[in-house]
Amino acid sequence: MKPAAASPGLLLVAVVLLCVVLTWVTFAAATSMPRMGLTLLASPDGSVVTIAGVDLNARIDNPGIVPGARLRAIGTVPAPGSAPADPILLEADDVRPEPDSLDTYAALDAFYARQSMLAAIVAQPRVTLYLVNPLTGADYTVVAYPKGSPWWTLPSGFWVQFLTGIAGTLIAGWVWALRPRALGPIMFALTAVGLIGATTTSAIYANRELAINGDWFAAMIPINHAGSLMFGLAIIGLFLCYPCRLVRPRWLLILPLVLLVAMGLDLAEIGAGPAQLYLWVAVETLAIFITIAAQWWSTRRHPSDRAALGWIGLSVIAGAGSYTLLGAAPVLLHLPFGVPQSHVTGVLVVIYVGLALGLLRYRLFELGRWAYRILFYTVGALLLLTFDAVLVIALDLDSAPAFGLALVAVGFLYLPLRDWLWRRLMRSRQIEDHQLFAAAIDVAFAPSRQDSAIRWRNLLARLFDPLELAEAEADIAQPSLPGDGLTLFLPAIAGAPALRLAYPFAGRGLFTPEHLQLANQLVTLTEHAEAGRAAYTRGVGEERRRMARDLHDDVGARLLTGLHTADAATRPILQAALSDIRAIVSGLSGDEASLDRVLAETRHETARRLEAAGIALDWPVNDMSGDAIQLDYRLHKALTSSVREIVSNVIRHAEASALAVSLYLDDDHLTLHFADNGIGLATTALAGETQGFGLRNLRHRIEDVGGRLTLTNTGKGTAIGIDVPLRAAVSTPDRGLSALPEALGSAP
Repeated sequence: MKPAAASPGLLLVAVVLLCVVLTWVTFAAATSMPRMGLTLLASPDGSVVTIAGVDLNARIDNPGIVPGARLRAIGTVPAPGSAPADPILLEADDVRPEPDSLDTYAALDAFYARQSMLAAIVAQPRVTLYLVNPLTGADYTVVAYPKGSPWWTLPSGFWVQFLTGIAGTLIAGWVWALRPRALGPIMFALTAVGLIGATTTSAIYANRELAINGDWFAAMIPINHAGSLMFGLAIIGLFLCYPCRLVRPRWLLILPLVLLVAMGLDLAEIGAGPAQLYLWVAVETLAIFITIAAQWWSTRRHPSDRAALGWIGLSVIAGAGSYTLLGAAPVLLHLPFGVPQSHVTGVLVVIYVGLALGLLRYRLFELGRWAYRILFYTVGALLLLTFDAVLVIALDLDSAPAFGLALVAVGFLYLPLRDWLWRRLMRSRQIEDHQLFAAAIDVAFAPSRQDSAIRWRNLLARLFDPLELAEAEADIAQPSLPGDGLTLFLPAIAGAPALRLAYPFAGRGLFTPEHLQLANQLVTLTEHAEAGRAAYTRGVGEERRRMARDLHDDVGARLLTGLHTADAATRPILQAALSDIRAIVSGLSGDEASLDRVLAETRHETARRLEAAGIALDWPVNDMSGDAIQLDYRLHKALTSSVREIVSNVIRHAEASALAVSLYLDDDHLTLHFADNGIGLATTALAGETQGFGLRNLRHRIEDVGGRLTLTNTGKGTAIGIDVPLRAAVSTPDRGLSALPEALGSAP
């Protein structure tokens, strides 16, 4: 039986208590160190120690200290009647913040010994300072009174390192407390263990005023080295298992073995010297970049994992790259530090914020662009520092004009390049307002609801290119973007049901808030367009009904009156006119006619016309009353007018004595086949080269309702075929869709 896991709250409390204990230990050590109130720096040439500043609360006897004075030596103040002890001459290495940048282990051991001697002097109540006046070059001495420092007087470097370690530990502990069994958060927590071990020790010894007991120093340096190595190795382990698992978990055991080997060499003082730590840091950084590249390849078919990697990967590249460039590279290349080593640690906060948000996937799609912004700004800052260092070192310029020239170079060269890259790589191609409006109108004003639904789906497919576009399982009130940006839900609109779009841009990206805003705009525009079309349709209906009443009441009444007084030759013409008016009135009123009635009336009219022309008709009666197919006015009119045109051509031009008509109904398609025994059509007429107005009009009429017309010579006359859909909607070109961009955006 597995033991019950501790609650996230309890684990987080444990992390906070650990931070409290480490805070107390760190502050106790930092505030208990005696300080004279001086800011000591090595001279630019690295030969002597100078006094860069004096605290206002420093206890120093007259004549005081002039900033810029050289501190040549320190010694104890002898008791009355005692001979003064020999002072200890200072070396520039005595104020070196990080002694592991020394070239050899012998130099490091000598550094520890000197630190012990200097710390013993500074621990005395009074200390004699042997100075050289920077203006006159004269030697003089003053007496200082070392004492412990209140926490608010600690230097800025201490606060940067301490707060970086505590912030990283709290962030990593929070993530681990929420997911304590997941391998990714475990590796993340291990990076914080290494970070806080490195930062707390460095915050104490790197921000000392002059000296700490050498034994304390020798104990803290290995802790700092182990923490630095553990931090890098844990990040490598993180990217080996997150977001995609690149190796089996047991292979991660190689990482602690590497740590043991590196620390064994360090403690045994074997290798290239203390500075080999920075070589390890550089190798770890390279390995981190390689694992990020491997993850980028492995997540190419997993959009959410790719998005997580994009955020945390860029955060790590920005943080670890900056730390290596500003902290390790100057030691390895023997260059001066552009930024104090104690301040470089602050860039690691970027890693922890990025890793926390990436591991928890908290509304990740809103953070992808910030990842790239952080990367661009970090690169800009690094370029600024690099140009500044090059100008100072290579051209021997003063710091102020060098920094100004570097700022101008970055401003005129890098910033325009950064903006161009941002537009090319990150910014989605926006759809213009007029294109969006045209697309909504195109959807809303389709010939039918079925067409509107088809156009709506086509528009969404063109804008977002989702791998899945399916009906949503529940009703959707408004566009929504739940989860981590994989899915976009849209309400029912334009004849289409509520839809679910998943894996946009062919699975290479995520939906963003900009896409959600676009969907809201598109839905709103389409709804307004549909409302406008409905109002327009109502107005058109009212006008058509008025025209139908006028035709029925006025023109129809006059024709009916004329029918009663007409002779035998005129009566059929008036009857046909009345029939046409009834069809027009039905169409204007929105009434539909049944297919069986339309065919019966058309057959009756055809028989009467052919009989008058002396042409026999063979049109068997087909009973279609059971099908109950209704025709709207457009199809009704096209069908009856086409049959009249065909019959007219037979009477006028075919020189036929018989006409046979056959009818077929299959899958909502009606096929009428006409065959006469006349002289047939010319070859050029069959090819469409010399067709008269009647045949062209007939073809256009059939094609306008989505049908097809065929003309053939049978050798015994002409055969004409009409195939028309009875219910299918007629499509028109998608002029609105064709005006849209090829895609709205690219994958993050």
